[in-house]
Amino acid sequence: MLLSSDTLTHTLCRQLQINATDFNALRHLVFGAPLTPGGLAGKLSISSAASSALVDRLSARGHVVRTPHPSDRRSVLVHASPETVGLMVSALRPIFQEPHEHLNHATPENQQAVVAFLEDVLHSIQVHSESRPAGTPAKQKGRS
Repeated sequence: MLLSSDTLTHTLCRQLQINATDFNALRHLVFGAPLTPGGLAGKLSISSAASSALVDRLSARGHVVRTPHPSDRRSVLVHASPETVGLMVSALRPIFQEPHEHLNHATPENQQAVVAFLEDVLHSIQVHSESRPAGTPAKQKGRS
């Protein structure tokens, strides 16, 4: 499942003509709230200087727009552009449409089982990603 996610990421990066760090930034902006450049740096674990360069790069390609921060006159918020939101949603829609249709035809009990499983997976990802210090690789169990 995770390898498929990587494949999807690489495909979207090629379509949007961006690198993986730029894609992760857009993922936060498209599926989350607007962020300050510093907030984006924190989400991506990069420096403020790297975040500024990233925002400049994405802005030059029309993927993000900057707006004045509503409560801090010295800061700006970075938003995904409507065109980029549309591109990402259009690219992801077919991937989720067929499984969604299958789930709609499942019994209520099977639907609940699928939802419970996915919630457990998301919870596990969150717990394990938050418990590992930044830069610490995951331990491999019996794999080489």
